[in-house]
Amino acid sequence: MSVQFQPLSGCLASATAMQTTLVNSMLRLFKSSFVPSPSNALADYIAAEADYDNYVPKQIAAWNNPLLAPGSGYQIISPLEQFNVGLVNPVVGNLIGGCFLVDDQNRLRLTVIFTQAVPMQLAGQGIPITLTELFSTGV
Repeated sequence: MSVQFQPLSGCLASATAMQTTLVNSMLRLFKSSFVPSPSNALADYIAAEADYDNYVPKQIAAWNNPLLAPGSGYQIISPLEQFNVGLVNPVVGNLIGGCFLVDDQNRLRLTVIFTQAVPMQLAGQGIPITLTELFSTGV
């Protein structure tokens, strides 16, 4: 039997490369009626994308620099992005099941499924999101 792991220098290189790849990525929300799996294509996410009044995907211009991760490896963290309904009850509301990240080449990069659906149906409701990408040593 063999042991395989990625050295910290490799984790840092992977995190730095992904930080560059995710420049100008788009964070989007999907409705709770969609339950994605690893085999879903981007078109499936787009078909289930949020459409509540005032919904706008959020562009992430830059991710924070890699940091040593708790445990083992490196991580990159996005800046805080906040989706909100606004100050007026929307005519069209949604229950949001999660979010997905698409890079600037329109490639699906990350899916987050919320533990509970989040309503975006009343004035003042919002969803703050910060994403973390982990590049683990594997040990």
